[in-house]
Amino acid sequence: MTQPRRPMARWFAPGLAIGLAALISGCGGIFSDTPHRPLYQLKPAVNFGAPMRPIAAQLLVALPTAPTGLDTARVALSRASMSLDYFADAEWADSAPIIVQSALVDAFEKSGAVPAVGRDNAGLRADFILETELRDFTAVYDSPNSPPRVTVALTLKLIKIPERKIVAQQRVIRQQPAAGTTIPDIVNAFNAALSGTVEEAVRWAVGIPALLSSRPSVS
Repeated sequence: MTQPRRPMARWFAPGLAIGLAALISGCGGIFSDTPHRPLYQLKPAVNFGAPMRPIAAQLLVALPTAPTGLDTARVALSRASMSLDYFADAEWADSAPIIVQSALVDAFEKSGAVPAVGRDNAGLRADFILETELRDFTAVYDSPNSPPRVTVALTLKLIKIPERKIVAQQRVIRQQPAAGTTIPDIVNAFNAALSGTVEEAVRWAVGIPALLSSRPSVS
């Protein structure tokens, strides 16, 4: 009498497991780790001179919206007007929108004009919210062998709470040529461009009549 045949899957399972283990552990396997990139931080330096006259309004800074190509921790570059690429050997410590939001909050705090400022996801109550769109955050190469110029551009909207009414809007842009072609040179240019952008954004916001009318009376 013929014995029933064993299922083939049971016989091949050990060999299959060994093969998968070898594939995963081998050099260049399909599950190899993502190449490590050095991380860079931006710490914008703003200078408002003398502290600005304080206002009574409290402000929240929303996380900037950004196109898909800029909503990343990759350091963006452009070599042609319609192209976007990234440096292979550099990455931001946070995504570009988080970097910009942190820089704006820090600049408002250093201005001395706003008594209370925070991120919009902190669950705080405020009189106004500053919504922003990150329009540009790239190193632009005008020629292959020359240092790039960094461009940082923001669209700002100051919104009254709780009406959600736009009381003012503005576009701010800064460009900073890099001193050289190395990554540190380019990071320094990003830092300078972002510093100028957030400083101008703060000066614009605290000068808006809707905020000025919230200033406490001076005895």
